[in-house]
Amino acid sequence: MSDEELLEYFMYRIVEMDEVWGLKESRQWIMRVVDGHETLPVWPYRRYADEAAVGEWENMIGVAETLDFFMHQVLHKLSAQGVLVEIMPRKAAAGCLISPQRLFNFLEGMRDSRDFVLDD
Repeated sequence: MSDEELLEYFMYRIVEMDEVWGLKESRQWIMRVVDGHETLPVWPYRRYADEAAVGEWENMIGVAETLDFFMHQVLHKLSAQGVLVEIMPRKAAAGCLISPQRLFNFLEGMRDSRDFVLDD
């Protein structure tokens, strides 16, 4: 999947399920560096998060947050910290990188209209 396809799939699924999955160690979401940027990896379903919990992440557990909490708490915190969101990283490839503010704007527009367009 291209980055645009990953992003579209992710957004539709998290709005549909009203939750976002990440991996946590203790109470902290895991972060990683991709292309020199600190990122927060996220997935739309538990099974994808669980599949990513291999190698250095094998002791991590998949944890869901509500979409509202993710949008209004997590994304705002990431934005303030300069951390990017990494959409659906896979074993062999990094995920789609997007700024927290841009993702928030897409999701807010999608919730308002029940549809969205990726072009700015």
